[in-house]
Amino acid sequence: MKVLEKIDIDKRYFLIKTDFKEKVLPGQFFMLRSWENYPTLSRPISIFDFSQGADFLIEELGEGTSLLRTVKKGDSIKLYGPYGNSFNTDVDEVALVGGGVGIAPMYYLAKKIKEKNPQAKVSLYIGLNGETQIDKLFLNLKNLGLDVKVKFGGYITDIIEFEKHKLVYACGPDPMMEKVALICKDKNIKSYVSLDKRMACGVGACLGCTVKTKNRNKRCCKDGPIFLGSDVYE
Repeated sequence: MKVLEKIDIDKRYFLIKTDFKEKVLPGQFFMLRSWENYPTLSRPISIFDFSQGADFLIEELGEGTSLLRTVKKGDSIKLYGPYGNSFNTDVDEVALVGGGVGIAPMYYLAKKIKEKNPQAKVSLYIGLNGETQIDKLFLNLKNLGLDVKVKFGGYITDIIEFEKHKLVYACGPDPMMEKVALICKDKNIKSYVSLDKRMACGVGACLGCTVKTKNRNKRCCKDGPIFLGSDVYE
């Protein structure tokens, strides 16, 4: 695949736009790499948007993501996927909760929900730490009728109006998702969480991303990455 554009959002986050044009569902992910041999593992990255092709919002955290940040327009990049299950977009009301780079899949998800049902009530809660500009990427979603709330520091659960929601989708740091899922369980709200596990293959062969659920162990890449919150957190 070709890089159509690489945009540096701030010191931590950047956006890569590619010419991948096959169908992608909200919540699915790809294994990305812009290098040949080392690091050995590709990096699992959720779909952020689909414009001229598949777009990815990435946080620079280690060697792999640092190499991805060096790509330029016209460079080749390897995309394996899309993998995993997806969020259900056929809903009338939902709260989308994202923390850190976990907000990435919420952009495309929100757009697809409103595309399917323009009257759907969608609330987006964004939790961020440190100096970043990525929240500004989501502000244009207000034009679709989304209620967008941003919190810097502290707990995102402090601003979520749980009593207004029957359904919650969450993606972000594990402690955040656990807290959201447990509050939802206590208030009898259905929740789904998109887990961020270290992955090697992306297709369920290596069992390196095993998730303990209420019923049995499952593979995050093949059975997920989206799970019912009450199945993962008790």
